[in-house]
Amino acid sequence: MGELDLDTIGTFVALGGSFSTHRRMDSQPEWPILWTVPKQAIIPEGEPIQLPPYVEDVVPGPEPAVVIDDVGEGLFRASVEEAADAVKGFTVSNDVTAKGKFPAYPYPDQEGSLGRGYKIFPTFSPTLSRYEPLAADAIDTDTTVEAVIDGETVVSGSTDTMDWTVAELVAHVSKILRLQENDVISLGDPSQPTGYLDDASEVICRVENVGELTNPVQRLD
Repeated sequence: MGELDLDTIGTFVALGGSFSTHRRMDSQPEWPILWTVPKQAIIPEGEPIQLPPYVEDVVPGPEPAVVIDDVGEGLFRASVEEAADAVKGFTVSNDVTAKGKFPAYPYPDQEGSLGRGYKIFPTFSPTLSRYEPLAADAIDTDTTVEAVIDGETVVSGSTDTMDWTVAELVAHVSKILRLQENDVISLGDPSQPTGYLDDASEVICRVENVGELTNPVQRLD
């Protein structure tokens, strides 16, 4: 197991739409959408997910996340094979997202860029401050991804519904950003949550064979 904490994480890259269950079934993008997560939006395992009073319809997003290995001057415009070799291992992230309206979110199509802009969206931490040193193809198929709110499973899916392999996704990101050691790429989630964090006490995100991430939930006055 490898150590990873807020001080050692480099660029945090998030992908959306990589699971077929997280988009309209009649929509097949050429590549998933990509954005970078600001450092202030990352919190460790065990720290409360603090929900401001004006935020509503908040859902968890359990995601497998890739940790990039030492690749010298960086991984840039990599082939799929080079991308696979650059995977150090996997951890777990929680792409907490506000679906409801709130200040600075006047239009529905701004969710991707602004719905995660608070310090607590998304929450992220490697499980127990570590990652699992697995090969790039270790979770490509038949790996369960779940979220549990107060003991109830609200997201349950599988990496079988990912439209790209992990190596393909890493190679795609490398065509946009030069990836360095301990950069993290969160690969997306199966979506279709059946519960909200609005009145919850705790949320657990699990990725089979990788680990689980637990955070309490706190509603602010």
